Amino acid sequence: MCGFIGCFSSTNKSVVDNQTLINMRDAMTHRGPDDAGLWRAPDHRCALGHRRLSIIDLSHAAQQPMANTDNSVIIVFNGEIYNHKQLRQELMQLGKYQWKTDHSDTEVILHAFEEWHVDMLPKLVGMFSIAIYDRRNPDKPELHLIRDRIGIKPLYFSRTNTGEWVFGSEIRSLLAHPDVIREMDHTAFWHYLTFIVTPAPMTLFRGIWKLPAGFGITINHQGNAHAWQWWDCKPSRELTYSPNDLSPADAEAELLRLLRQAISRRMVADVPFGVLLSGGVDSSLNVALMSELMDRPVTTFSIGYATHEEFNEFEYARRIAKRYRTDHYETQINGQEALDFLPLLVQLQDEPIADNVCIPLYFLAKLVKSKGTTVVQVGEGADENFLGYWWCDHYRKKYQDVYLPAQQQSSWWQRLLFKSKHRLPGLAIEDKAIIQRARQQQQLFWGGAVCWWGDMRSQLTPDLAPFGQSLECPVANLLPASHSKLDSHAIVNHYLGSLNGQLVEPEILQKIPYMEHKLRLPEHLLMRVDKMTMAHSIEARVPFLDHDIVEFAMRLPAEYKLHNGIGKAILKKIAEPFVDDDMLYRRKQGFGAPMEKWFKEPDFGQRCLDAFNKSDLVKAGFINKDYFTKLLSQQMRSGGGYSFHLWTVMNAILWHEVWINRNLDCL
Repeated sequence: MCGFIGCFSSTNKSVVDNQTLINMRDAMTHRGPDDAGLWRAPDHRCALGHRRLSIIDLSHAAQQPMANTDNSVIIVFNGEIYNHKQLRQELMQLGKYQWKTDHSDTEVILHAFEEWHVDMLPKLVGMFSIAIYDRRNPDKPELHLIRDRIGIKPLYFSRTNTGEWVFGSEIRSLLAHPDVIREMDHTAFWHYLTFIVTPAPMTLFRGIWKLPAGFGITINHQGNAHAWQWWDCKPSRELTYSPNDLSPADAEAELLRLLRQAISRRMVADVPFGVLLSGGVDSSLNVALMSELMDRPVTTFSIGYATHEEFNEFEYARRIAKRYRTDHYETQINGQEALDFLPLLVQLQDEPIADNVCIPLYFLAKLVKSKGTTVVQVGEGADENFLGYWWCDHYRKKYQDVYLPAQQQSSWWQRLLFKSKHRLPGLAIEDKAIIQRARQQQQLFWGGAVCWWGDMRSQLTPDLAPFGQSLECPVANLLPASHSKLDSHAIVNHYLGSLNGQLVEPEILQKIPYMEHKLRLPEHLLMRVDKMTMAHSIEARVPFLDHDIVEFAMRLPAEYKLHNGIGKAILKKIAEPFVDDDMLYRRKQGFGAPMEKWFKEPDFGQRCLDAFNKSDLVKAGFINKDYFTKLLSQQMRSGGGYSFHLWTVMNAILWHEVWINRNLDCL
């Protein structure tokens, strides 16, 4: 795991000076404290920098940037390639390449690109963001930027007013370039309030972009860039298994095989590794299967909350630790520690990720680091792929009972009956919203973490049209027209609209995982893991997001995943020999922080209120001050269930102060 930066000029003009490159690179020393490198092309049109966290091949020979024998292809790379040994063997059999390392996965990518160009990508098993400068034709060099299938590793880029391309593993590194401006993107801010993250390729910084999962960009010698998608997990009726194609028993056997394979792949490391153990199904199964593959105890790590025992899962984590005889470590945090951490949290995120799980995850990674462990496996992706959240069954019911009937009214008497039924005084607000979506031909599911929408949204944000900005993406075929509108449903429909009528019913249960892979997983869940673990130079690996598992889950019948109201049914079934039933089938607790209670603590709530009142975003009219203050005051007095909404806005407020106004003392 590492971090890299780079600059590329399409003219004969040199890119920025070496000191600026070093400043960019070392703005993210936490991503790579073990080594640093810098490379500049002979004509000075391209420069690459790298910070290294040594995990595979600890020798100096594996340092980056790495060049081939004649310095015509140069690479910087962030991530891990788990099948690098097999690919090395395949390449060595060709007898064409000179190898300078014993087992560096970076060198494998380098020679694989020489052999197969970007057609190498389907061969790679792992997580990665890659920049490759190809100057084999010195008059027409090309730069390739690539992000892995699932979006586990980030990659950001910008084009300056002088035409220079700037890219890196974190936004902070781009901002160290003198020609990259700090300005909020108003359209991205609109979408952020809806989805609690900005959808790729947008970021909350105007003019700074992020590469979507499964995409690549090629920039030619003239500076013209185009995007290309190299992987997708799009479901279809034709690809979906029926129970006749694949029996439940065969599906369970195949999933267990794939999961064992995924965990084994992610145990490739030359440094100590362990597991983040919450006590839930995913992390517990991770520990159980890893213990089968090891001749020493698994190292496990858990976190809880001081004074809020009802949020802790120590009991279940300890049971797993005892059963599998792990080397187990625990830590606890309190509201004051969380509050003191907030300014640093905003800095580490680069752009806001309005998820309070970032707080415990940071302190858990700190514990991991203190115990000398460098690599951990985590459970992200299981709930998304296997319909594990309570709301999956909720949406299924709403789809069948409310959404479809509202869409399918035909005769006048059916419309009258439906209209009469759904005017009853006791009709849920949610049902009214669903009916409205159906009648407006909107998608039912917008994402697993949709925050400000409907009446609350209309009260929070005024019409942002006066603040409107035109979005001009410098990469062809990258920014969909839907993303440029102040209409978050347009983004949802961009991904889901083409699936209408193309899926096995109930369609909603195939749309949910696909939408999660387009937005919430890569830009929310995986970025919180990446940013909070890398803050302590810890690499997190996600076996449940092995692409073989993702592709298999996409093809499974929905009833194998969500059965009789039980989510992750197939995953829980294969876990039965490894985890006690009362742990498997208990209500999902989640990993969240006790924000409802923390907002009621005087210091926490008051300091948030003070920061809000001083914010330039509020003064400029981006947020309705009276409405938000009312919600926050109510939350501070007696709760009210608004902590998710409040936390989303506060993240943006603090982000603007830290990154746009450069005020580090904002809370």
